[in-house]
Amino acid sequence: MAEVRFGMAGTGVGANFFAQAFSSLSENDRARLVAVNSRRESRAKEYASKWGLKKYYTDYGRMLEDPEIDAVIISTPHFLHYKMTIEAIKMNKHVLVDKPMAINLKEADEMIAEAERKGVKLGVNLQSRFDPVYRKIKEAVDDGRFGRLILGEALVKWYRTQEYYSSSSWRGRWATEGGGALINQAIHTIDLLLWIMGSPKMLWGQIDTVAHEIEVEDIAVATVRFENEALGVIEGSTALYPGFPHKLAIYGTDGMALAEGDTLRRWSIKGMEETVLEERKEGLQAWSRPEMLPATNHASLLKDFARAVLEDREPYVNGYEGRRSIELIMAIYRSGRTGETVKFPLKE
Repeated sequence: MAEVRFGMAGTGVGANFFAQAFSSLSENDRARLVAVNSRRESRAKEYASKWGLKKYYTDYGRMLEDPEIDAVIISTPHFLHYKMTIEAIKMNKHVLVDKPMAINLKEADEMIAEAERKGVKLGVNLQSRFDPVYRKIKEAVDDGRFGRLILGEALVKWYRTQEYYSSSSWRGRWATEGGGALINQAIHTIDLLLWIMGSPKMLWGQIDTVAHEIEVEDIAVATVRFENEALGVIEGSTALYPGFPHKLAIYGTDGMALAEGDTLRRWSIKGMEETVLEERKEGLQAWSRPEMLPATNHASLLKDFARAVLEDREPYVNGYEGRRSIELIMAIYRSGRTGETVKFPLKE
């Protein structure tokens, strides 16, 4: 296989991020977007024209039958991820699915199992793991530079209007979005917390709906005990006007790091001069305008996924890694409903 040829399912914000990412790749990256699918022909045609694609489909099954497509990117409403992933895998297509990979653990487990059975690659779009800021923190933790981990914080204090939810019928509903602020907005920062701090042992959480007419939570908090005995704090919301940069803070016995948006704010290690960095001129603005998120990390994730296909190895963010944040979020939802501490592994 000289290159991996992708079909895009969806034409929304996420699909445009990926199109931007493809446009930044070189021929050496061996990944190319060749087609798009949307049930609305006008949207499919517009997307194809905008990004220079020769093919567009209004029937997802027809796109899967195209022999010139090796892999599909699924960037559709959450409740469609499972069904569309399974359909693609059965057609022997590799799948890169947007976050969350599914709206419950049963679906996630079936997606992983089916991909393994068919021998195709399953990747999950948790692109923040490719951000240089978070990779620097991860490497420092793995090298033991912060000492023994004692606390991790994932804080996502964003704002979304009522119109944001009302404009899309699938948002704000348990059956279609799978949850609210945690599973949609905070999931990237939660994933980073798990990636750096390790697996959770137990948690206690609370969820509420305070500022929107929706079924799901628009504010949530949780305390976590990790397997390494460190503590964790998670806050996720779409109700906090006007919206603030998301933060990830990692504390050890010998040092700490605080990232805000895509900027490393604090970096302190015992015996070394503390670093306080200036704000970047063009930082992330996802807390108020998600379309402002740059596609750099998407491009890195795309390149890794294409190499995984070509080299017959696991993607850096595979199905098992994508499942971890869903498990933690489902545990917060359960704890929020029951008022009880939830232990891991979570059983549905």
